Amino acid sequence: MKQAFCQDSAAGQQMHQSGQDLKNAAAATGESAEHAFHGTTDQMSDATLTTKVKSTLLDNERTRKYRIHVESDHGKVTIDGTVGSRSKAKYVASVVAAVSGVRSVDNKLTWPNS
Repeated sequence: MKQAFCQDSAAGQQMHQSGQDLKNAAAATGESAEHAFHGTTDQMSDATLTTKVKSTLLDNERTRKYRIHVESDHGKVTIDGTVGSRSKAKYVASVVAAVSGVRSVDNKLTWPNS
């Protein structure tokens, strides 16, 4: 009788371990899904912010004539392109900085003789 009890105990332990393995796998899957969701959300937010900045630049009479490349990464907006002068580069950066959601502006704009 004792021997059967030991075998049951070993089988029970294996079943318990299998259950734990299953729980761990489920938790890892949930964490992976959450990470993927947040990554996608961040990309969507970056794309939305980039679109807002580009729209603002196109709506502005003083900035629409310039071809300005815009990239966003977690609220940090990088602007790149050529404008007429240093003061115009500063103006463009101030327009971008005023867009809701922009946390900082990396101004890589250039101008003739810069």
